[in-house]
Amino acid sequence: MATSPAAQSRGRTGMTAGAARQDIINRLATDWKPQDIRSLAATLLRLADSLDQGWDGSNVQSIFRWPSALARIERNAMQLAMKARLITEQRGRRRDYIDGDLLGEPAWDMLLDLFMQFAGGASVSTTSLCIASRVPGTTALRYITLLEDKGYVARRPSEMDGRVMLVSLTDTGVLAVGRYLEQC
Repeated sequence: MATSPAAQSRGRTGMTAGAARQDIINRLATDWKPQDIRSLAATLLRLADSLDQGWDGSNVQSIFRWPSALARIERNAMQLAMKARLITEQRGRRRDYIDGDLLGEPAWDMLLDLFMQFAGGASVSTTSLCIASRVPGTTALRYITLLEDKGYVARRPSEMDGRVMLVSLTDTGVLAVGRYLEQC
């Protein structure tokens, strides 16, 4: 006996996809802190960026050059990215106790996020990077332009969707952030 498309969309839980999404949203709204929801949103955007680029983590290969300071940082990028993640998490926890408006370093938040994505071989969309900065979009865009003018980041259109701009660290940015993380 064939099942109807409506029954198929309900799946095992008996809910439609829309009802399941609404149930998740309701649970998030009651059980999660706003910062946790923002973190989830940023993670989902990074996932969308990765899918947009056709990224496949199983194909990550070393891109380091030999020998140089940049090569050393590139070889240790995953370990350094774990330090960057820890710093990002610690900075986020401060917001549980102190008003976030008093703790802003949007350019640093962006650089840490970009380094973590660099270690995984991915670029970040401008939208995702604006969220990582924890400031309004217009302010974040000014910081991206400043980082680009200083030579730390580069922007390019996505090959999958020309409306999306991707941002990545330049060699200068990798060196600057990587050297800092090596000292932590």
